[in-house]
Amino acid sequence: MKPDPVEVGFLHAAKRLIAPDDVVLVACSGGGDSVALLQLLTRLSPKRRPWLIVAHLDHAMRRGSAADAAFVEALARTLSLPYVGARRSVPRARRKGESPEEAARRVRRAFLLEAARAHGASKVALGHTLDDQAETILMRLVRGAGPKALTGMRDEGPGPIVRPLLDISRAEIRAWLRRGRIRFKEDPSNRDLRFDRNKVRRLVVPLLEKRLNPKAQRHIVEGMRRMRDDAEYLDAVAIEAAERIGTNRSALARLPRPIAGRVRRIVSRRAGG
Repeated sequence: MKPDPVEVGFLHAAKRLIAPDDVVLVACSGGGDSVALLQLLTRLSPKRRPWLIVAHLDHAMRRGSAADAAFVEALARTLSLPYVGARRSVPRARRKGESPEEAARRVRRAFLLEAARAHGASKVALGHTLDDQAETILMRLVRGAGPKALTGMRDEGPGPIVRPLLDISRAEIRAWLRRGRIRFKEDPSNRDLRFDRNKVRRLVVPLLEKRLNPKAQRHIVEGMRRMRDDAEYLDAVAIEAAERIGTNRSALARLPRPIAGRVRRIVSRRAGG
């Protein structure tokens, strides 16, 4: 029998990101990606499987969110896993100038980190996929982000966060869920074109795949991954140069432009700028 590509890809990432003695808080919205992540974690062999805790945040941003929370709690109960849930109104917590998406991410991140600390979790597992990575890169690109930001999310960090599905596409995950007849909830807000990510997901990416390359998302991610290697090397060179020359302007002027810009930023940060 041919190995399942989703299970193979997940296992490869999980071996590197999660240890058997970890306590893992699994963020589960009830959507396909996070449900797949939870199910894959429960199917690890007894020797590899960490202690799992299911976490769900009701953002109170739309009707039906309470039903999503009930679905995830029931799923945790079916899997005989502890459940941590909370309801926090993102509209009320939204800061001035902050988009609904940004506010939801901030509130969700705070909840997950608080829950991890409260329950002794060493890792927080998120269900971000290759599609999420490509969308993030495209959104940062049009907003003028620098090289480091353009490389997208890491599969590990910041802090205890891990993303074992980051190299697996959403289509592959949905196919895996269908094969296993695994239920999940569809979030209707994912179709709302008022949100920037949905514009990229539903308008930009399909156009790129149809008109330029069916594998556009994977190529975007792989290209930026190579750029990350270059950016990290240049950062290391700049740190060494900053230690050596400090605020010496004549020495700074002789540096190659990509290094000089980094050195200026390093010196500025150290000076509290």
